Amino acid sequence: MNAKILVVDDQKDLLELLDMALEQEGYSVRTAASGTEALSMVSAEKPDLILLDIILGDISGIKITTKLKQEVETSHIPIILLTAKDSETDIIVGLSVGADDYITKPFSTKVLLARIDAVLRRTYPDSSVVREILQAGSIRIFPSRQQVFAEGIPVELTPAEFNLLLSLVKAGGTVLSRGQLLTGLGSSEDDLSERIVDVHIAAIRKKLGKSRTLVKTVHGKGYQIVS
Repeated sequence: MNAKILVVDDQKDLLELLDMALEQEGYSVRTAASGTEALSMVSAEKPDLILLDIILGDISGIKITTKLKQEVETSHIPIILLTAKDSETDIIVGLSVGADDYITKPFSTKVLLARIDAVLRRTYPDSSVVREILQAGSIRIFPSRQQVFAEGIPVELTPAEFNLLLSLVKAGGTVLSRGQLLTGLGSSEDDLSERIVDVHIAAIRKKLGKSRTLVKTVHGKGYQIVS
């Protein structure tokens, strides 16, 4: 189960960009273009985290944060404020009303994702909403959702291909023999069966595109993932 994030911003382009970036990271994303819409969505289904722009057309992000943090049912939801305001006073006001973090625009998507991850881990230290992510170079795997991304692009793998790639990434660069990879698939280890591994690896490489070079053949031994 991955975290449910509500993104609230009245800039359509930014809303779409954040939606795409968070979806690619495996989060479950909903978006709202106004404060009124956001409050309605929170009432209908509680998110695990809210990314909230301060300057909205109807209700300010500060007022929304104050309201949510004062209500028992929503006070636990972490809120990260997004805004172009970067003065010390603005930051203090945002944090004083209960915001869990404060990020100024423009911001790096990588930094934003890191801050989201940090807030989620701090808020839900023992919860399943915190993502399990495995990474090798440009390949990112979300085991709980059986999702794979290469260069930020989703990769559609068969169950067997997913399990093979997962085994290689979990091995962290250790060479796995064809027999070991077959064991992970629940297959026998005769010579004929081992050829199936080669077929699956070839298919995985084709689907990984530019990231295919991370799956390395070690002649006479098997395969490994290189970063």
